[in-house]
Amino acid sequence: MRIGIVGLPNVGKSSIFNLLTKAGAAVETYPFTTIDANRGMAVLADHTLDRLGQMLSPQKLTLAQIEVIDIAGLIKDAHKGEGLGNRFLGHIRDVDLLLHVIRGFADENIPHVFDTVDPCRDAEIVLSELALADLEIVERRLAKQRKKPQACDEVQLLERYHSLTSRGAFSLNDSYTEDETLCLRLWGLLIPRPRIDVLNLPDRCSSVELRGAYRLSVGLEEVLDGFDPGEREELRGEVGVDNRGVGGLVEEGRKVLGLIRFYTIKGSEVRAWLITEGSTAHEAAAKIHTDIADGFIKAEVVGAGDLIEAGSWQEASGSGKMKVEGKDYVVQDQDVLLVKFR
Repeated sequence: MRIGIVGLPNVGKSSIFNLLTKAGAAVETYPFTTIDANRGMAVLADHTLDRLGQMLSPQKLTLAQIEVIDIAGLIKDAHKGEGLGNRFLGHIRDVDLLLHVIRGFADENIPHVFDTVDPCRDAEIVLSELALADLEIVERRLAKQRKKPQACDEVQLLERYHSLTSRGAFSLNDSYTEDETLCLRLWGLLIPRPRIDVLNLPDRCSSVELRGAYRLSVGLEEVLDGFDPGEREELRGEVGVDNRGVGGLVEEGRKVLGLIRFYTIKGSEVRAWLITEGSTAHEAAAKIHTDIADGFIKAEVVGAGDLIEAGSWQEASGSGKMKVEGKDYVVQDQDVLLVKFR
C-alpha cells in the first residue's frame, strides 16, 4: 500500500507526513519547503497484534506498514510548470491512494498562497491541476493509439475519460467498470485513484467545513504525544475533529482500498500483513516470500480471536478452532496463518 500526499503549499502536508512516518522532514512557514519528494513508512496501529503479543511474548512484534510520499505543494497552473509540484507528480502516479490536504486554519505566521481560508476553492484548484495533468497524458496517448487499429477499445476508454475530465469531473462515475478503472490507473492517471480529502483545522473549535473531508488538527496532534489514548480522544472531540487523529487516516485508507490484515507467527516474531480482501492463502504466502508461495503445501489457519481465547496454538488446534486449508482458501480478516511449504 502506497499513499501520496498532495495539496497547496503551506497546508500541513509535510507535518502530516512527519506525524505518520516520524521521518522528520523539513517544515517551514514559507512555500515550497519540500524540494525533493519525501518518502517514509507509516505503521498501522493494531490492537489485535498487541493482544497476540501479550499472549505469546515474542521478542519482536511487527506492525503492518505503508509507504507515504509527500511532494511539493501544487499551485494554479502547476500542470504548465508553475511552482514546483508538477515536477514531482511522477512520484505519485503509481500510488494506491491520494491524501488531499486542504487548509482550514488561519495563521498570520503561516502565509496562505491566496491570503484567505477557503477550503472549497483550494480543493478545486488542486483537483483541477491533477485533472489537467491527466489530460496531457491522455492526449499524448490518444495521438499514438489512434494510429493502431487494434487499439480501438483503449482509444474509446481514453476518449470517454477525456470527455469526463474536460467537463470538470474530479472522480469517475459509475459507468466505468473495475477493469477500466484499473487501466486508467496503470496509465498513470491521478483522478481515477481513491482519494481522502483531509481538512487541516486549528487546535481549537472552528466553524470551517468541507463536505466529506476527514477532520484533523495537525497543531493539536503535534502536542498530544504525552497524553494517554483516552485523553487524546477527549481533546480531539472538544476541538471537533475525528477522535482517531492522524492514525485514523491510515485506517480510513485501508478501508477505502479494501485491505484486510492477516498474521504470521515465526520463531520469535509475530507479524501483521496487509492483503486485498478476497485474496487466497497462496497469494498471502507470496506476500510473505515468493519461495513460500512456490513451495506451498497447505496452510494451518485460525482466527486471531479464537487463538487468543484458546491461549496457544496447540490449544486452538486441539479444540478444533484451527483448520487446514489449501492454496485456494480465501483469507479472512485477522486470520493467523502458518504456511507449510517445500
